Amino acid sequence: MDFSQTKFRASSWGNLLTEPRTKSEGALSVTCQKELIKIYNQVCYGRKKDITTKQMDKGIQAEPESIKLLSMVEGKLYYKNEEPLQNECFTGHPDLFTGDNIQNADEVLDIKTSWELDSFMPKLIEEADKGYIAQLNVYFDLTKAKSGAIAYCLVSAPINIIESEKKALLWRMNVISEESPEYLRAVEEMTKLMVFDDIDYRERVIKIPVQRDDELIAKMKAKVPILRTWLQNFHEKHMNLYPKNM
Repeated sequence: MDFSQTKFRASSWGNLLTEPRTKSEGALSVTCQKELIKIYNQVCYGRKKDITTKQMDKGIQAEPESIKLLSMVEGKLYYKNEEPLQNECFTGHPDLFTGDNIQNADEVLDIKTSWELDSFMPKLIEEADKGYIAQLNVYFDLTKAKSGAIAYCLVSAPINIIESEKKALLWRMNVISEESPEYLRAVEEMTKLMVFDDIDYRERVIKIPVQRDDELIAKMKAKVPILRTWLQNFHEKHMNLYPKNM
């Protein structure tokens, strides 16, 4: 197994860039090493643990609605980018772009579909997450874009997610039936927290601009050989745990 040409996903760099908190961690932080082990398991054994939550499910299922909402707000038609990209160091799959083509984009956007109003509104006063900044800068390097943004969108949950939440609510309340008045009231309150069509569409998109940071891109590229060496050493250590002819 040769890791000398391993390329690192845009979404991994938030963890790969973390710095050691103590000298005992060594050159790479524990968070970085754990991310590398996930990469190792995927490369060597084809195992990738996809952690899914209801928030992530909504993000995947409702992404087309979020793209439609952003298009309405900005008055331009966005299409989901279907082309994954790679270069000598990185791999990535930007959500949206403006420009002639994805290889020569003007701007790259990453769509984030918020679960609820209370998780959406704070984005208006928050700075961009460092992991997302790293991710966008990988996209910039892959596409030649100079700028981009994280677009948080508030759209209603798909029907199947609402129905699933209703079933979970029914189980938690332990009522006699779905016709119980207290359950019906709870469903009405819960549904209002998941459906946002009554809110003006122009109030349901928050864009956080991210500018290209060539120093950050250079820092990530400089770290790639170190990460590859760590993976190679880890592999050799793993392979030498016990002789194969035992």
